[in-house]
Amino acid sequence: MTRRVRTVAVTQSDPFFTGRFFETFLPRARAGGVEILEIVVLPNFNESRLALLRRVAGLYPPTDLIRLAARYVCSGLETRRGIPRGVEAVAAVNGVPTRTLASINDAAYLATLPGRDVDVLLSVAAPQILRREALAAAPLALNVHNGRLPDYRGMMPTFWALLEGEEHVVVTLHEMAEQLDAGTVVAEFEVPVAPGESAFDVSRNAKAVAGREIAGLLSKVGSEQWPAGRPIDVSSGRYHGFPSRRDARRLRRAGRRML
Repeated sequence: MTRRVRTVAVTQSDPFFTGRFFETFLPRARAGGVEILEIVVLPNFNESRLALLRRVAGLYPPTDLIRLAARYVCSGLETRRGIPRGVEAVAAVNGVPTRTLASINDAAYLATLPGRDVDVLLSVAAPQILRREALAAAPLALNVHNGRLPDYRGMMPTFWALLEGEEHVVVTLHEMAEQLDAGTVVAEFEVPVAPGESAFDVSRNAKAVAGREIAGLLSKVGSEQWPAGRPIDVSSGRYHGFPSRRDARRLRRAGRRML
């Protein structure tokens, strides 16, 4: 392509994981010829704050909940001191606009993408299923998945890989299809797991690697350097749901901390 690769990212906002992705992604994208038109921010987990709190409380024991709350407070203080952590703050520092939407499947919004010559619609931990109209709104609809496919389809793939005792986790970039985690794999990036790292640390590291590597790869869209990809055999994989507190206890018994 003779012009910059025009990209719209779709995500949810948190100061630890998606924020970390865009910390490494945005500077590398700008340097590599990728133009981020905007970042669309959707409701976290596509549910209310109360439901989200219940989900988190069901996963972490009380001591970890206190530590997690303290980290949220610290991230807010850092942002106030000029150290951006959340998606919106990171975007602002990098001069990228954000847009809050209730649904990425909003027909009125999707209708704007062809007129802006969007090349790539990039999902980064987007909490909603992109329907057929969304998948067709740009020439490429790509998803960043923090797990090897098809082995770790579904939610929180890093957690499930650690529970299986994997020595590294895999960040997968794949084309999106109507079936979840089923499109053609474009690229995979291995992230080593150190013995003392918590599940939180591994997920955060994986997001940083993903941001850096995928920004570099997107600069090759439309060129001969763009990977041919491989299909995913979903019949051989497994879909994982959100882990329970019992699953978290199993991980701790295996010697891995959550936080």
